[in-house]
Amino acid sequence: LTPKHQAGVCAFYGQCGRNPEVNVSLVTSDVPCLSNTPAREASSALLSLLRSVCPELVRGDNGTTRVCCTYGQLNALRLSVGLSGAVLARCPACARNFANLHCRNICSPDQSLFTNVTRVAEPSSVTGTRAVLEYQVFYRRRHAEAAFASCRDVRLPATGGYAIATMCGRYGAQLCTAQRWLDFQGDKNNGLAPLQIDFRLLPNGSEPGQGIVPLDEPVWGCDQAPDADQEPCSCQDCAQACASVVPPAGPPPPFRIGRADGVLVICGLLFAGLALAFLAAVLCRRGAAEL
Repeated sequence: LTPKHQAGVCAFYGQCGRNPEVNVSLVTSDVPCLSNTPAREASSALLSLLRSVCPELVRGDNGTTRVCCTYGQLNALRLSVGLSGAVLARCPACARNFANLHCRNICSPDQSLFTNVTRVAEPSSVTGTRAVLEYQVFYRRRHAEAAFASCRDVRLPATGGYAIATMCGRYGAQLCTAQRWLDFQGDKNNGLAPLQIDFRLLPNGSEPGQGIVPLDEPVWGCDQAPDADQEPCSCQDCAQACASVVPPAGPPPPFRIGRADGVLVICGLLFAGLALAFLAAVLCRRGAAEL
């Protein structure tokens, strides 16, 4: 359903109404329309919102920013990411990485490069367009692992546990992995995802073919600050951010004379000297007595 996988081309665009397969959701479950067409230039209003929600997708002052989402889609993304990201806000790098995963899925101008639509609804009798109900997204494994690592140790003060425990379904924090974390994000029954997303994590050197290029963008480490006005994650939420502890100095090397223990050698010499002095004194006393 996505025959063209090229840079600057979308896999879907716009909103095609609510997903009939989602009954319970904390946000509106609007799904995108199938649209394997060139990315659109962002309007001024969309560009302003993009700078707030997905700043990495904004091109420089001299470049034209193109996207594969409408203002309505981006606003819905803002609400959805805001709800999920609230538990990650203690760590700016983690929160930004989490937002970027969804920003690129929905709005990246190169969306079709790493996205493949697999299931759609019947064409609408009103618009004639087909609504996307499920799609695959291809990530390089190191990209997903790095994003997951930046969030893995973020604490949730309300429970004293890890924030990731609320974002990994039945696996909790201890059994959570990058794959399970993403699978939960793409589960249409999690209360936030408007449709089903199949995350495919590919190892280095593995290519899915058909022109698909796995997403492999850099991510922020939890010990890095995404912006100049932000701080790295705290030591409590990121082991890499903790100050290095200088180990105590080890014991001094043993005192040696040659290959022998120096203390034993000196003790032996002192003992020998005292013994010789004692013998000399005894011999002198005997000699004096004989005279």
